[in-house]
Amino acid sequence: MFGKTLIQALIVLLTGGFWIASMPPFNLGELGYVLFVPLLMWVYTKPSWRAVRWVAGLSSLFAWVFILIWLRHVTYIGTVLLAGCLSLYFILWLSYVRWVLPRLLYRSFLFRLLGFLGIAGTWVVCEWLRSILIYGMPMGPLALTQWQKPVLLQIAAWTGAYGVSFFLIFFNCCMAQTFYNLSASDKKRSIFLRWFKADFYCAIVALISLIFLYLNCLPKSWSDQEEGFSFVLVQPNLPPLLEWDDDYNSLRLAQLEQEVLRAQLMEFDILMLPEAVTPEAIKGDFETLFFYQSLVENRGRPILTGNLAYYSEGNRWYNGIFLMEPETGLNPIYYAKRRLVPFGEYTPNPFKSFVEAFGATQGYYYPGTFDGVIPIVLREKQYAFGALVCYEDMFPTLARDTVRAGAEILYVATNNAWYGEEGGAYFHAAHSVLRAVENRRPVIRCGNAGWSGWIDPYGSVRDVLTNEANSIYFRGSGSFSLTIDKQWQSYTSVYTRYGDWFVWLSAILAIFASLIKEKRGVYIR
Repeated sequence: MFGKTLIQALIVLLTGGFWIASMPPFNLGELGYVLFVPLLMWVYTKPSWRAVRWVAGLSSLFAWVFILIWLRHVTYIGTVLLAGCLSLYFILWLSYVRWVLPRLLYRSFLFRLLGFLGIAGTWVVCEWLRSILIYGMPMGPLALTQWQKPVLLQIAAWTGAYGVSFFLIFFNCCMAQTFYNLSASDKKRSIFLRWFKADFYCAIVALISLIFLYLNCLPKSWSDQEEGFSFVLVQPNLPPLLEWDDDYNSLRLAQLEQEVLRAQLMEFDILMLPEAVTPEAIKGDFETLFFYQSLVENRGRPILTGNLAYYSEGNRWYNGIFLMEPETGLNPIYYAKRRLVPFGEYTPNPFKSFVEAFGATQGYYYPGTFDGVIPIVLREKQYAFGALVCYEDMFPTLARDTVRAGAEILYVATNNAWYGEEGGAYFHAAHSVLRAVENRRPVIRCGNAGWSGWIDPYGSVRDVLTNEANSIYFRGSGSFSLTIDKQWQSYTSVYTRYGDWFVWLSAILAIFASLIKEKRGVYIR
């Protein structure tokens, strides 16, 4: 009994530890290939269903608490609750694995292949479900472990990031089968011969296929690249606005003005600012509007900024992205954030009446309905900027809908100063890499305290705003040039066109794999 408990504890530590280390900011993405191998090998031994639930719950809770540890700067209880909710999906997935995987042990390779595809498909379905259930929790898909490895990300243009997660789970299944076979097969045979198994080579072929896909996606010649425009990203690094104070608000505006004026000494075509950068609304407050007008007139260049809109009629607030132009002023076309943060920007039902009963004031923002395409003329050429605010780049559907509406460039304005100077900004920015590949569009990000930079349509991080100490967490600005890849300008990716088709294919695979019957007898290699 003690031995089994010790093994289960080791599995929890290995699974949780590998999971944490593979995610940003640790970025040991190579661990993604073996992340669940010890866990899957353990499942081959047919542990009890109770043990499966405990191991799944503890390992995933351990992983998610530490992956999201930066959320504690906002709420300790919320961090644990969110980690607990995310763990439920892992328990569901491992329960499916417990049902299918032991049935494959004495089956032929084709049955094992179907089983592995079904296990990977179930993972994809679970990732999709958590993006739509319980207010939406799409953060941290398994594909995020590969955010610095564009060679493996290109399949996302066809399948969405789900395809990357699918591959990693499939690879883990093949390797677990290989290692289990090595430990269980005849030790008299040389280890070299024992490696010659179809499962192992199937995983290698899948990996090589992704590499060839990457090479095929590269530009055919450098003439396909052209310089688009230059832009300045400003990180004012202002502390989160926790309470209203007129004197402090005036100080924030003075700091912002100083940083913008310093940035305007650089050469640029457009200046960009992060989410909700001023205390008052640019649309609805005359002093804030005048403040922006003076900044624009100083250099005669447009400013694309995260800010607020306020309508006194109905007391309606919107968190969005706005364009201020030197000749025409505030552009009437602006983007209002569509996916609000629950309990931060609105209070969801059924908690709304409970919170209001205690006099709480959270939940006064309203969601937008516009897809967020803002046309901007730079160097006598019009570009369609698709806007996303805060954590909206974690939702694949929002970026996809924006590109379908005509966006040529995605702009993400965010404020990660809430989460300290740990891994929160890196974790958040990694999702923009996935959105860039899925839709074959460059992504520009501007964070209040970091991460700021831009990502090309291949998922390669081209520039990041850092200081002399190579830190993203600082107050400052930088000028960059956006390179346009002409082969993707008028291209609409398969994922952009058809959306989550791969999720439905994954569900079908999961159903068929669940029907495999157990076969007792000699292990079939």
